[in-house]
Amino acid sequence: GCHFHVDAAWGGATLFSNEHSQLLKGIDRADSVTLDAHKQMYVPMGAGMVLFKDPNDSNTVRHHAQYILRAGSKDLGATTIEGSRNGMAMMVYASLHIFGRQGYELLINQSIEKTKTFARMIQSHPDFELVTPPTLSLLTYRVNPEEVQLKTKAQPQIGHAINMELDKLTVSVQKQQREAGKSFVSRTRLQTEKYPDQAITVFRVVLANPLTTETDLQNILDEQIAIASKTKIWKKLCYKHKKAS
Repeated sequence: GCHFHVDAAWGGATLFSNEHSQLLKGIDRADSVTLDAHKQMYVPMGAGMVLFKDPNDSNTVRHHAQYILRAGSKDLGATTIEGSRNGMAMMVYASLHIFGRQGYELLINQSIEKTKTFARMIQSHPDFELVTPPTLSLLTYRVNPEEVQLKTKAQPQIGHAINMELDKLTVSVQKQQREAGKSFVSRTRLQTEKYPDQAITVFRVVLANPLTTETDLQNILDEQIAIASKTKIWKKLCYKHKKAS
């Protein structure tokens, strides 16, 4: 008897892809689903929506006032936090008619494949660490010198202290890359299966631009290594662990 809600704000549009829609298996059982069109549907910021299996369930959040949204009124503002703001629904409506399901499928498939390619590029580079591999078009990674990775693998007990230094390195690289103005990669902190007892700072990547090329991705990695290798933290980490090994 519970209301089953699925928060698919970020990944829900993957349903447009015949190839990858099985990743959301079971979403059809939901009573309601959150979906943000400004994430995978190429609509301007602010286009969020809730889809109800039973439209009457939307009355749960209906509000009334004497000067607007009167009881019995057909004003749809009664069931939205948008009120009298811009009608973002028109953006969604127009995009669905311009792209269509096939257009969205093409964009989503391409983004996912491009993210997998980027993951392979990161994994093949000795001085990067792929932290969370992609399921959709999102992944996280960080700069982690090869010497440090080898040392940490041999001596897991030093991992906590090393991660604190790598956090500083990631923040430094991210800030310098942003300030240089050639490219930008955001960052976040998270705990993973690999590091369950310690949150770490990582680069967070969402690939959505269909014009992004493998050359662009390689240039981003090259720039990050160039920046990282000039920092005091990098030199301290590499010198210390080269010497120790």
